[in-house]
Amino acid sequence: MTDPVTATVVVAASAPAVAAASQGFFATAAGFALGVIGAWGIAILGIMFVLGILFEHNGARGWAVFSAMLAAGVAYLFFNVSLAAIAIGTVVYIAIGLAWSFWRYKRHAANIVEQYKGKSSHEKEHALRKLHPRAMLDTILAWVLIWPFSFVENMIGDFINAIQALVTKVFRGVYHKIYNSAVAALQ
Repeated sequence: MTDPVTATVVVAASAPAVAAASQGFFATAAGFALGVIGAWGIAILGIMFVLGILFEHNGARGWAVFSAMLAAGVAYLFFNVSLAAIAIGTVVYIAIGLAWSFWRYKRHAANIVEQYKGKSSHEKEHALRKLHPRAMLDTILAWVLIWPFSFVENMIGDFINAIQALVTKVFRGVYHKIYNSAVAALQ
């Protein structure tokens, strides 16, 4: 005869195994694969967001827009989003982007005016021509389309500059040592 306590433990321990087995191997494997794909989707979205911020910071707005479009495509493909949700999200996204572009253009104009205050009239005239909204249409459109990247870059731009300066100084020293070593070997 079996002990009632042992029998209870065996039955309780086998309940999850029975539940897993009832799903079937292929259903479990498909669930695992979808979980991995979902994790990859999140990772790709994160990478695209970071790249978009860096592209915006360095003025490569075309690449920032490409990153945003790729992130949107990944979000659509990897996550179950309805077309109605995409349409509503797009309207809200563009509205926020327009508001952001107004504020961003105002800040940009103020920075340009401050930068060219003590310059010659020729330099001021050239700067004002470049500042005109018609001349900045591609930048303004990018601010609308990639406002999340632009927003984050605006908040942490000084931090990114500090990291870039640090890396540049460190790498510059390494490259100079390699160069000096090569030149010494040549002579």
